[in-house]
Amino acid sequence: MDISSLSLAELKKLEAQAIQEIKVRQKDELERARAEMQAIAQRVGVPLTQLIAGVPKNAAKGEKKVVAALYRNPDNQEQQWSGRGRQPLWVKSWMDKHQSLDGIRILLRNFQSKTTQLLW
Repeated sequence: MDISSLSLAELKKLEAQAIQEIKVRQKDELERARAEMQAIAQRVGVPLTQLIAGVPKNAAKGEKKVVAALYRNPDNQEQQWSGRGRQPLWVKSWMDKHQSLDGIRILLRNFQSKTTQLLW
């Protein structure tokens, strides 16, 4: 289509028609995409919202597991630390005084039933 011979009014009319056509086509594309996503969700048996939300951070690794505490505060038995992550202040204080975690280590005993009993 050669538009060089069109008048300004004709070009503006063509522009308005093009903008309207672009909006219609974008709406149609969006509807087709939604239909495809719904079909995929039905095919794999998950709700569309779950499909859109993606995979939770911990899902790839599995469920977040509780790690047994390895150390216990001798001054407050409720304070425990697994040995992972940042050291609690009470651990840092203990290390400043004793230079070793051996004095606050929790003794673990494994049984055949694979349960762990904490001893103090």
